[in-house]
Amino acid sequence: SSDSRMGPHGSWLPSMLLVLLPQAGAIACKKSFQYTSKIDKEAGVATFDLSSLKMRDHSWYTFRDELTVGNRNYSYALNVCGRAQRPSTLCQNEDPLATAYQFDSTNNGGECFRLGSTFDDDNAEWSLIDPLAPTKGVKLKYKGGTHCGPPNNKDRSITITFPCYNRDTAADSSFFLDSRVREKDCDYFINFHPTPSACPLGCTKSSGDTVCGNNGFCGYDSDRDRFACFCDNGWYGESCEMRGAPTTETASASAPGCDGVCVALIFVFLLLLGLIATAIVILFRVRKMNELNIRFAALAEDLNPDGEEAFELQDATRDDDDDVDIDG
Repeated sequence: SSDSRMGPHGSWLPSMLLVLLPQAGAIACKKSFQYTSKIDKEAGVATFDLSSLKMRDHSWYTFRDELTVGNRNYSYALNVCGRAQRPSTLCQNEDPLATAYQFDSTNNGGECFRLGSTFDDDNAEWSLIDPLAPTKGVKLKYKGGTHCGPPNNKDRSITITFPCYNRDTAADSSFFLDSRVREKDCDYFINFHPTPSACPLGCTKSSGDTVCGNNGFCGYDSDRDRFACFCDNGWYGESCEMRGAPTTETASASAPGCDGVCVALIFVFLLLLGLIATAIVILFRVRKMNELNIRFAALAEDLNPDGEEAFELQDATRDDDDDVDIDG
C-alpha cells in the first residue's frame, strides 16, 4: 500500500495535505467535462477540483511497485497537480519540476526515471473513470517522462485514478485494494485511495468529510444544471446534514425538481389515459348500437309474425286512370 509513515517525504494522509498556489506556467488543478447521463440521457457538465490533494513543497506521495524482486525494487514519488521534487539522490540529473518519479528504493546504485514532466496542458491529460458516470471519479495522466528505449521507444507516463469516495465506492471493496504501481510497456498506473476531493463539485461534504453526509447520494440535478446531493428520507440540506422534515423554503432550495424525463413521463401517462378514455367511449357506443339493433329486430318480428313483408311499396308509375272511362 502507499507509504503512510511520517517523515521528510510527507505522507498520502489527508491530514498532511496543504493547498499550494499554482506554479508559474502551471495550469489549475480543476477540470470540467461534458457528459451524457446513462440513466436519463440528460447532458450536463461535471467539474472536478483536486487542488486539496496537492502536497506542500518538498513533499510527495510515495507508492511501491506491484513487484518486489531483486532486480525490481522500485518506489514511486508523485504529487497531484504539481512537482514532486526529487525524492532521491539518484534523481539529481532529472528535471526538478517533474510531477512523478520512479527510483530504486534501496538507493544502492540503482536508477531514477521521470514519469512525467511539468504540470501543464502538454503533459497533463484528464479523463473520467466512467464517461457516463462522473460520480465514479476522475483520472489524471502525466506525460513526457524519461524516454523508454526499445522495444517501446516512447516517453514514460503514469495514470493516476482518483475514485470519488461516496456510498457506492465505500461499498465496493475493489476501490480499497492494495495501491501499488502497475507497469505495462513503460506506461504506469496507480489507484489513489478513494477521496471526496475526487467527486464532482456540487456534492458538498459534511463535517465528517463524507459526500452528502453519507445520508444520500451524489447525482446530476438537471433543474439546477449541476451536481447535488439527493438525500435519503428523513434527511435534508445541501449536504444531507440535517435530520427531519425540511421546511418549505429549504425543500424548494435543495430538492430536485421535475426534469425533462419527468415531464415526458407525465405526458405519456396523460396520453395513455386519453387513449383509454376514448376506447371506453367507443366500446360503450358500439354496445348501444348492438342493443338498438336487437330491439329493432324484435319489434319487426312482432309486427309481422308470419314472416311476410310488413309493407308493400306502391308502383309510382302505375296509371290510376286506367279504369276511368272517359267519353270523348
